[in-house]
Amino acid sequence: MIDEVRPESCMEWLWTLDLVELSWEILRYRRLKMRIIALDRVAAIEAIVLRVDGEGVPPIEAVPMVRQYARRAAADWRADPQAAVDIEAHLKRNGFDQTDINAQAIAQVRELFLLFDHLMQSAQSRRVALLREICVRREFARRARAAVSRDGAFAKSAGAN
Repeated sequence: MIDEVRPESCMEWLWTLDLVELSWEILRYRRLKMRIIALDRVAAIEAIVLRVDGEGVPPIEAVPMVRQYARRAAADWRADPQAAVDIEAHLKRNGFDQTDINAQAIAQVRELFLLFDHLMQSAQSRRVALLREICVRREFARRARAAVSRDGAFAKSAGAN
């Protein structure tokens, strides 16, 4: 970031440090989003198993049993690698793959995703504003130097006449 911005003043150094911090903040938010998906995959497995194995079951009598089975299957999926393979194969036979599991997990945590998207957008906006501020400040300094050198040249030529 320092090589890219090449800070020219103390203020630009402070802004560059803010840019670095905002960039790390955005990366942390992205990692947290992925972690949330990973954590909520158990609930996603439960929801999909419930959908697959609860289909066609008389709703009133069997729903608690199917829900308990789905909850147990999700816990087994998390704790037992062989059970995870078996459950994923069962889901795959019924048309659900890893993408479907992730989609279900995201659907379940959409409010958290919206929160992290908002936080990332805010950090990105602040980062763009800082970059814009550095550019504006540099352009102003360039124009000021040009005006001073023009005025100095004009004063010298007026004094010579």
